[in-house]
Amino acid sequence: MAAGVILDTSFLITLASPARENHITARRYWRHFTEEEIPIFLPTIVVAEFCIKQPIPPEILRCCVTLPFNWDDAIQTSKLDIAGIDRQGDFRQALKDDVKIIAQAVTKDAAFVITDDKNSFHRYSLRLIESGVAVFKAISLADGFDSSHFDPHGQRDFHDELDDESQDDASAP
Repeated sequence: MAAGVILDTSFLITLASPARENHITARRYWRHFTEEEIPIFLPTIVVAEFCIKQPIPPEILRCCVTLPFNWDDAIQTSKLDIAGIDRQGDFRQALKDDVKIIAQAVTKDAAFVITDDKNSFHRYSLRLIESGVAVFKAISLADGFDSSHFDPHGQRDFHDELDDESQDDASAP
């Protein structure tokens, strides 16, 4: 049975940075994960990327299960068709790390991956889901908070709509 959410580096950066566009959405997801006791997995690859700029706040670390990159993850990474990924001109160095994190999600049978990187990490995840390699749900912060990810019938909560409208009102000039 699939369990837990695997964090991408961009999610963690957005959660920790109030100035980022999707910070409020990241906080809503974080609150949902902690309140619903959804296991939160923090890959050591994400730790390495995030800590280049700043340490991970202890209040975040206390809620996470550290996920080391191990032998099974390495083998799964080699099985993912990185050469076949349509990069659309994207030659980011982080591509290799993105694929490793996605491979961990496949190996660990994660229920979700969450990212603020819509243009690569999220797109690569969707491609692997469509091909049947991955079975997790890929959540993009750019799409706003959506409780339907967590509902077995895919139903969105009425409160999601109200919250989205109140955020639109708050950002209006």
